[in-house]
Amino acid sequence: MTATPDSGLHTALLAATLLAPWLALAVLAFTRATGRALLLPLAPVAALLAALVLPDGTALTAALLPAGLSFGMDATARVFLLPAALVWTLSGWLACQLRPEQARSPLFAALWLLALAGNLALILAQDLLALYAGIALMTFAALGLIVFERTAEALAAGRLYLVMMMLAEVALFVAIAALVTDAGGDTRFDAAATRLPGPVLALLALAFGLKLGALGLHSWLPRAHPVAPVPASAVLSGVMIKAGILGWLRLVQPSADTIGSALPPLLVVLGVAGALYAALRGLACRDPKVLLGWSSVSQMGLLTVLAGLALITGEPAIAAISVLVIHHGLAKAALFLGVGLLGAAAGRRRTGIWIGLWLPALALAGAPATTGVLAKSALDLAVAATGQGAGLTAALHLTGLASALLMLRFLWLTRGTPAPDTAQAPAVGRYPELPWLLLLGAVLLLPWLLFQGAPVMAAAATLSGQAAAALPLAVALPIAVAASRWPGATQRATGLRRYRPSFGFRAKNVPAGRPLAFHLAVWERHLHAWRLIGRAVVLVTLALGAAIGLGLTR
Repeated sequence: MTATPDSGLHTALLAATLLAPWLALAVLAFTRATGRALLLPLAPVAALLAALVLPDGTALTAALLPAGLSFGMDATARVFLLPAALVWTLSGWLACQLRPEQARSPLFAALWLLALAGNLALILAQDLLALYAGIALMTFAALGLIVFERTAEALAAGRLYLVMMMLAEVALFVAIAALVTDAGGDTRFDAAATRLPGPVLALLALAFGLKLGALGLHSWLPRAHPVAPVPASAVLSGVMIKAGILGWLRLVQPSADTIGSALPPLLVVLGVAGALYAALRGLACRDPKVLLGWSSVSQMGLLTVLAGLALITGEPAIAAISVLVIHHGLAKAALFLGVGLLGAAAGRRRTGIWIGLWLPALALAGAPATTGVLAKSALDLAVAATGQGAGLTAALHLTGLASALLMLRFLWLTRGTPAPDTAQAPAVGRYPELPWLLLLGAVLLLPWLLFQGAPVMAAAATLSGQAAAALPLAVALPIAVAASRWPGATQRATGLRRYRPSFGFRAKNVPAGRPLAFHLAVWERHLHAWRLIGRAVVLVTLALGAAIGLGLTR
């Protein structure tokens, strides 16, 4: 095809999107502290522009890249790139305002830019090698952001994150190596997706399930995300966590083999169980950031459900994934950034921030007139496409109720967040709320604008759709009010936080009369124990070695 001036400009913009974080890294050492902080919000600007104007099919030619790497824009990349670029830009801007001394740190800026570079690369990747390189770079740069505060909690969370992500990287590497070998060196997605034997599919499910935080593979997520600096928490939970579902969409397509297997129902069951379990665990939290971490696990459960449905129905489930990726990415980033602002504000400014938190919280709760209605309608359409989803629909209504209770609990906790000590509070910028307010505007309007004319818009705009969205919140409100007035609720929550069981399941370790949340906390601490995680890593590593040695993945 003959190149046109427009196609040349499009290719240049795509190249600028990928190179901007690396150029920012190159000039990092030659800029002053103030200029160093400005690199954080400026580096993703090209990506934001690319998501808005680049047509599908724009690609970098092979002559510009090392052999085996290709990047380009398509419909899937756009769905992930737009919220990612917006959240990275506004979170970087808020980092300059909320913690200027931190944003000026060369180490923080370098880690931020490396994670951004990996995130953009994996979103725009058009082949297996580019996808793996982007995931690996983002994963290990994110480790530095998680442990950046160097607290005991951050270092412990970082160790857990590192072990589980190493396991994911090994599983993904083996799967990709098997796919490339079986395809005769062809690294294109469409070539790989047609060759997915059972062991390779299992490896991909393990790798992407760990990245996503699916039930049983989630223990790193509620510990790692809350301990990072607030802007890093926003991009971790709002953007980077979606790498698992993006990889799944790229490599796993509906086929007769997957539809006839046990994998789709297994993913659906795990997703529903994860959404409910994480919501119950989050209700026992007293730290808003930890609660938001559990909320992310719950929302990733819904994406796990859609990953299973995508193997059966194809397009309806994929469309629902697109809605949830944008809806959750914007709302969760706004919640994390709002918590950070709330901890640095006082007086009327503090009250205004808390009121602003209601918008993304109600959106995640699925309240009427919010983008949560779009997400709920998309889920309903994906389930309806299966032709036999009555039981699953009821289960998803239950997860909607749990999410509504979780967000009401979050609003209650943030209402009592202590005001900062003005004598010891770090300096903040003059208008730290401005990037957050822009993000709130995106939460309010952007998903509605992006899905105009789509079937999900028609379903969400009906009176019945709005009424169905109001039901979980209407049920959750009286439950939340009753729970807040229950005698001794505060003391039980405080006791739960102090409790540290041993690593053995013994009856004497479980006091009588404890609520369900207490028993869930005991179980979760066992999942976090190094004894269990270490054994799991050894067993899976041995299984991978046996699979390679016996040629089962070929």
